[in-house]
Amino acid sequence: MNILTKGIAALGLLIVATQSQATLITNGSFGTTGSCNLSGWEEYGDVSTNDVSGVCLAELKVNDFPDFEAELWQGLAFDADTDYVLTIDFNVDSTFLDNFFDDYLSISLINDDFDILELFSLNITGTDSFYESLAISADELTSYTNQGWSLSFYLYDEGGEFDENTSFVSINNVFIEEAPTDVPEPSSLAIFALGFAGLMSRRKLANELVRKSIKK
Repeated sequence: MNILTKGIAALGLLIVATQSQATLITNGSFGTTGSCNLSGWEEYGDVSTNDVSGVCLAELKVNDFPDFEAELWQGLAFDADTDYVLTIDFNVDSTFLDNFFDDYLSISLINDDFDILELFSLNITGTDSFYESLAISADELTSYTNQGWSLSFYLYDEGGEFDENTSFVSINNVFIEEAPTDVPEPSSLAIFALGFAGLMSRRKLANELVRKSIKK
């Protein structure tokens, strides 16, 4: 393999490496069509899965006492000094018959000492859809002594038995990946590769011309 081929191959590997990062979440899509499941997750309260038009959803529901809270969570293993991004699709809905008490959703990181790092919160007052990209800072994580973290989706009926609201959260596509670093975009790398190839071709041509002139 010549220098030019090696250089382009190395750039190709770099492009692939920057585009493929594994998620820390197990079963973030909650199974596949016809086999939706909560494998890899732990749950409390009224938590189930549902297949909607071929998409698996994890669903949390609260409705007065005793079903006034529901939680879905999974343990994580963060690398030290690494920033992450949590991306998630979810929908919320509420009957909202009682406008005095709002049901409440919290998306948080919780460690084994029950320190809570809340990433997102919402008072549920109706139907809405969300796509969120939430930053997880290494500095914030390491500010706590206990590093045994879990990602938690917690739905709470604030009024308990005193309100008439029934609320739902439907979750899909949960991913946690390392935050992007300052590397060239794949398109920039491709342009660089083409420029590199052109430079090497010109050098090769120049060397051939020099050799021919020497032979003369």
